Formats: sequence, C-alpha cells, structure tokens
Amino acid sequence: MKDDIVTYISPECDPDYRFTGLPLRVKQLDKRMYELERGVTYRTEAGELSTARMGFHFDFASVPRALWWLYPPTGTKGNPYGMAALIHDWLLTHHKIGGRSITRKEADDIFLEIMLYTGCRKSLAYTMWAFVRANSMARLGRWT
Repeated sequence: MKDDIVTYISPECDPDYRFTGLPLRVKQLDKRMYELERGVTYRTEAGELSTARMGFHFDFASVPRALWWLYPPTGTKGNPYGMAALIHDWLLTHHKIGGRSITRKEADDIFLEIMLYTGCRKSLAYTMWAFVRANSMARLGRWT
C-alpha cells in the first residue's frame, strides 16, 4: 500500500527550510516497516546534509506497541518525531553524514536536534532522546 505519511511539518515548523522531499512517500511493507519511495534530506544546524534515499527500509520511531495509541511511530500533530526517527535510522544504518563518519552519539544528538527544530514538545523530545541514548549505551561495542 502506498501512502503519503503525514509528517505534521508545516512551513512554520521548518522556518529555515532544512527539509527537502516532503511530504514523505512511503510504501508500508508490514505492520511495522516502511520503504521510502522518495528521498528526503535534512540539513543540520551545522549545515551538514543527510539524505535518506529511496528504497530505504525503516520503522519510524521505535515506540512500544502498547503506547501507539498515544505516540504512533509516525508522530503526532505538534510532535513530528517520526521525521527525526527516519533520519536517525538512516544515520545508524550508514554511519555517515555528508561523507564523514559519525558516532552513535552524534546520530542520537541529531535525532534530538530534529525533534526540537520541528517543534516537538521539549519534555517528549528529551524523553525520547534519553531512551535512544540508553539503547545506544547498551550497544556500545557494536558501533561507537
């Protein structure tokens, strides 16, 4: 099934025009996984570009299923964390941004940057980031 995923990123949520390729075009592969049907690019505060390319498989935010009614993986109005999760998944898969290698902490920090930039509620953004960092710390030997 092909869907344009509602990202809840309105022009006022992207005042510096850091995103290109919206709205997201994805194909839902199963209950959890999606395939990107058009690339989407994010420009960080530092000016580095990360482009999640067409064909990339991802799951948006890794929210426990029991909480999907409150925090669906794609994000909610006013909390577009799904976009941050997409770019984060891309960075974790490729370990690079703009051609340079990055650490897992840098990828996690970009996840937080995107959530704050797009207007996610700060308490939610920092909570999601803390869970991501805890997961990263648990995986330290695999990719630092």
